Amino acid sequence: MKVLVLGCGMQGRAVIYDLLKSDIVTEIVGADMVEPKLNPDIFSHLDKFSFVTIDANDRIDLRKKMNCGADIILDMLPRELTRIVTELAVEIGTHLVNANYGKGLDDLHDKAVAKGISIMPEMGFDPGIDLVIAGEAVRQFDEIHELHSYGGGLPEAAAIDNPLKYKITWTFAGVLDSTNQPARMMKNGEEIHISAQDIYKVENIHLVDIPGVGDLDAIYNRDALLFAEKFGIEKTVKSTGRYTLRWPGFAPIIHTWMKFGMLSKEPLDWLPENMSPQDYLCKLLEPQLELGEQERDVCILRVDVKGIRNGQPERYLYHVIDYRDLETGFTAMNRTVGFPASIAAQMIMKGEISEK
Repeated sequence: MKVLVLGCGMQGRAVIYDLLKSDIVTEIVGADMVEPKLNPDIFSHLDKFSFVTIDANDRIDLRKKMNCGADIILDMLPRELTRIVTELAVEIGTHLVNANYGKGLDDLHDKAVAKGISIMPEMGFDPGIDLVIAGEAVRQFDEIHELHSYGGGLPEAAAIDNPLKYKITWTFAGVLDSTNQPARMMKNGEEIHISAQDIYKVENIHLVDIPGVGDLDAIYNRDALLFAEKFGIEKTVKSTGRYTLRWPGFAPIIHTWMKFGMLSKEPLDWLPENMSPQDYLCKLLEPQLELGEQERDVCILRVDVKGIRNGQPERYLYHVIDYRDLETGFTAMNRTVGFPASIAAQMIMKGEISEK
């Protein structure tokens, strides 16, 4: 089995690490602008690995490197490239897995089926593991009345040393982009829409107690009703939401930044290189928000399901809590994004996932 890994950064390195340990993987090609440094004391079987330089913003170069005879491609590039990578995978006729949201890719379904390939987005942490857990929970019930899914990547309490109470385990631009999204959910049978500007208002945030971690803010995250439809529970569900977990103190700072336009992506001619306010904020804060070598992050998922099972009201509550592995250096975010993507790719190649 030959695998192409697009993007060898934070999460891509975890994908490579897991694939190298697999007996069914014979060759891994990593593609990025800069070759990753893979420590042989941590990464086994490096004879399977080779590297090619790629400019992912150049469609011609991207297509050429993707058309390398790989059995499957794992896309760990920034989310703004998801559409073009998926289009090219369908053109070439190669299975594809990524960890980004799949919204806006539905029109490629029939083309992928015609090529006999599987396109599997949303196979990381959140979305990813959370959807697998929620899907398993839904199958246990005869009827779902409530489905609430929480997810967050945070510094552990001992690593907090800044007012934002946050440290970067993926791109800070991606973090800020995710804060600036509207949300759709259902509460007591009523469909509710919240604008991006209002997501971080105090009245739209509630606390949840995570075992072994403590109280965290739960902040509405994108479109819960879309996933209710995918799970087939839209006719019975009365309340559903998706939430981002953050330490208390994060939300009011983000809300203030929003009010002052600091998350705007519109270029300003008086900033260097026509940077946007968000660009400037990233450049200023990224060095201050790096996770130290001996500091740990924690990734948390909570799935809360209520409904009818065997004629009786039931509640299932799931928690997944993962910390950075200081021995390998992989953060919890690396592990919970990269490993599920690797596992999904291997399941496709083994035929354990066969749906197109």
